[in-house]
Order: sequence, then structure tokens, then C-alpha cells
Amino acid sequence: MLLDRNRVAKLVELTAWERSLRGPERMIREEDVALLIKAAYADATEESRAAFMAKVSKYPTSAWPWSSVQAVPMTPARGGGGTMDIAANPVPVVPSTPALLILIRGQAESADADPGNRLPSRGAVEAAEWEPLHKALDAWDTAALLRWVGPQGWISPAGATAGAPKQDTPSADPTGGSSGLPAPQSSPPVPLWQQPGVIAAGAVAVVATGVTIYALTRPSDKDRLEAELLRRQQEGTR
Repeated sequence: MLLDRNRVAKLVELTAWERSLRGPERMIREEDVALLIKAAYADATEESRAAFMAKVSKYPTSAWPWSSVQAVPMTPARGGGGTMDIAANPVPVVPSTPALLILIRGQAESADADPGNRLPSRGAVEAAEWEPLHKALDAWDTAALLRWVGPQGWISPAGATAGAPKQDTPSADPTGGSSGLPAPQSSPPVPLWQQPGVIAAGAVAVVATGVTIYALTRPSDKDRLEAELLRRQQEGTR
């Protein structure tokens, strides 16, 4: 799966701005929000686009585009009990993830995507070390998310970088050590027809023949070629 770390980091920044900016500065920063929406929407799957639009449509139109990056913690409703019950059994706060995160997590596959943004599909065996990252996204734990963002790709606590090629196992050294280089192999004898002198001679013959055929078969020489064949045929019948 693809998960653009730079867009996640930018969304964290915009979410903080949505809570703090007011007045003219908020209006100026709207362009940053619009640009991130446009880029994420263009790269998302159709299903992710539909889910994103369904979520932002629940917000007032006047709140657009900031509503797409808004993340307001919500307290689930619970019936009865009164104040004493709430004090004895505090209600957990459920994080509200930004609507724009739907597009970022729903990026369509692309062959030319940054390898550092490519993660194993969630639930796969090889994705176990990346599960804390997915949980941080689920909870919109911005502090945890930023710790996973690396310059070359997502970085797990174990130090693994997303998209980094795996190191090959060094080959054994014939002397008994481990040189890290493949063991030397003797070259098989080169067949006669592959030897440089034979190849060069053959190439000259092919080129010469090709030039002759091309010269005789050019459209401008077609009549001359037919005349020459006819002449030789007549000479053979005499």
C-alpha cells in the first residue's frame, strides 16, 4: 500500500493551524489546505474519494476547506447515571481523524511512487512492525506519527526504512572466510563462431551483402534490377 509520509506530515501541520489560526492569517493559509486536497484527491481511488466527500458533506459549507483537515476530539454519548456516574467512570475521548486522511490513506497504486511511501498491506505478516503506525493514524496521534517520518521513507522503531532494499547474504569465500563477493568461476571455452575474428569477418560479409541488396532494391533502381534479371534470363536461353 502507498502512504505518502510528506502529505501526512503536512496534514498534521494543517490540523494544528486549523485549531490556532484566526483572521487574515487563516485566510492566507487556505491555499495550503486547497493544494493538499487537490493533490491527495487526484491520487486517491474512487472509493476513497466517495468516502471523503461523504464525510465533508456533513460539515457546513462555510467551513470549507478547513473542514477537511479538522480533527476535533469527540466524547461518546452515554445514557443516565448523572454527574456522579461520569466522575466514577470517565468517558474515553474518541479521536476524530481529519477527513483528508481518507484520501491520503486511500492512495491508488502507482508504479512510479516513492518507494519510501510503500508499506506492506495492513494485516499481512510482513506488516506487523508497521501496525503501530496504522494505530497512530487511527487515533490521529500526531506526535507518534511524526516520529515515523524519515527523510528517505517511513522509519519503524526497529530502524527499518520503508522501501529500502534488503541486504543480500554474503557468499562464502573459497578460502574459508566470507568476502561478501561471489566466488570466481572459470569461463567456458568460447565457440569458434563466437570468437572475435570470426564475428568481425561475418559482420563485414553481412554488411557488404546488405549494402548490395539495398542498393539494388531501392525504389529508384527497381526498373534497373528487373532489366538486369531479364537480360540474364535472355542470355541463358541462347
